[in-house]
Amino acid sequence: MSLLKFTDLCFGYGANFAQPASFELNAGEVVALMGRNGSGKSTLLKTLCGKVSAMNGTVEIAGKNLKDWNAVELAKKIAYISISKAAPERMTVREFVSLGRMPYSGIFDGRSAEDNKIVGESIELLQLTEYADRMVSTLSDGERSRVYLAEAVAQQVNVLLLDEPNAFLDIPWSHQLFRTLRQLSAERNMGIIVSTHSLEYASQYCDRFMIVDNKNLNVGTLAEAQEKGWLEWTK
Repeated sequence: MSLLKFTDLCFGYGANFAQPASFELNAGEVVALMGRNGSGKSTLLKTLCGKVSAMNGTVEIAGKNLKDWNAVELAKKIAYISISKAAPERMTVREFVSLGRMPYSGIFDGRSAEDNKIVGESIELLQLTEYADRMVSTLSDGERSRVYLAEAVAQQVNVLLLDEPNAFLDIPWSHQLFRTLRQLSAERNMGIIVSTHSLEYASQYCDRFMIVDNKNLNVGTLAEAQEKGWLEWTK
């Protein structure tokens, strides 16, 4: 089942956009997004969720054009996570994770017992229970990256876009993060695209590779990427 699809997509800014590309993200798979610094990985992720307008082509979420979704309903389908965003002031981990329930809470932004249950499960899944009452701003970059992911998990989306989520994680926590992504994709039929510079983690935990190189977007398995030389820049 295709959760996200783009056709003849050109993304970027001005004259620096990538060549037209097409792709389908399926339920239950984790796709590694790789490329040199400045190649356009973050821009692509932002284009896929509507934060940046496409230069050309179409993006579909659950079979519906991205432009035709209203903001609330789209927030139930797709989430974009960047650990570079500033930590919220005067907000605990539990309060921040509960923001993921906003698309479901109605005009008065009330939290039901079910909402609280989902928030608690998300905190537990990312092993944040001991930090639940801590201010997010007091956490390390690595701990905050887990908080941001927990918020997206609480949002119960079908498509998850992550921009270098393990940038500030040590090796054990990086492995744990990618294992969690595999668990989410398998148990919740989510489609996940994760930007990473680590060929080791991508090779071990991801089903396919999406590689931005020299304004081209190539997609395939690890074997295909190696055979066609798409990963030569990593050496």
